Amino acid sequence: MSELKELKFPAFYSQLAKDFIDTITQDLAFDFSISKGLELINIPVDILQNPEALLDGDQVYLMISLGKMLAKKDEPFSLQILQHFKEDTLGMLGLAIINAQDAEQALNLFQEYTELFIPGFDFSINYSDRYLDVEILPLANFKKLESTLVELICCAFDFYGKRSGFEIQAEFYFSHDVSDYKSQLEQQFESPVYSHSPINRIRIPRAVLAQRVKSPNSSMQAVYIAQLNLEKAKHEQQSSISFQARRIMHYSGKKGIFLNRDQLADQLSCSHRTLTRKLKSEGVSFQQLLDEVRFSMAKQMLYQSSKSTKQIANYIGITNPSVFCRAFKKWSGVTPSEYRASLHA
Repeated sequence: MSELKELKFPAFYSQLAKDFIDTITQDLAFDFSISKGLELINIPVDILQNPEALLDGDQVYLMISLGKMLAKKDEPFSLQILQHFKEDTLGMLGLAIINAQDAEQALNLFQEYTELFIPGFDFSINYSDRYLDVEILPLANFKKLESTLVELICCAFDFYGKRSGFEIQAEFYFSHDVSDYKSQLEQQFESPVYSHSPINRIRIPRAVLAQRVKSPNSSMQAVYIAQLNLEKAKHEQQSSISFQARRIMHYSGKKGIFLNRDQLADQLSCSHRTLTRKLKSEGVSFQQLLDEVRFSMAKQMLYQSSKSTKQIANYIGITNPSVFCRAFKKWSGVTPSEYRASLHA
């Protein structure tokens, strides 16, 4: 997985931190400001005046750690941050969402552009007859930051859904344990919340997609989307080759297509040799990326389907079930059957 320090986060994180710290420190017995906080964690204070500034993952980790240290202890940190969300908290994306025509267009915007504002995740949408699942897959090693970011993604989904006027009876599934504050999340989201899911996901009824946005401005939305496309192109140019490769391979894997090295090189518009060299310079190999995708897909299928070990092995491109079982145990520490049994224990 990509390392946290390789990710680039937009400046709105520092603005959120400022709004949060200004509020949370009002009742403190000592004087504390965002300037002092940024200085404490070695982040330039002038970042607050530069909308083009980017924070690396390590800086965001320190900023969130500082926020948690100052936060109230009787309320989830993510919900305290949610109180400071504004329509433009996700920049042009937030403004494009609330000016979409309907929930389906808003959801597609969320899926396509959220990586610009919350990097290091893949967002995919899986449809069934009655529901759709927005799956939130980490592509980076977020360490202790992952659970907080996943909750903030769900908070953003809740905020912009309500701001757009949607009535969404969603279900929120977290891979981490939220039992200590489950009731508070459910009260905020007005939806059931579950812990220990193999995949972070948001489930909503498909019927919601037809709901219209309250008071959209289609002319302004076109402007926002044009700007988002420019930002996305710039983001892709700045992303590491390993991160781009992960995203492409995960996207293809969800379609049942597991790219070989030459196919991946073609997707990245480079030669086989150049791809190998660039991946090596970033401390990763093609086989590691392929194993990540296979492991992710195998976990998902063990959880969401009743397919046999042989069927899952064939799906992820491993023809010998015994080889798949050994590989899965190497990846997870347990066999596929033991993993599936643990999900229903």
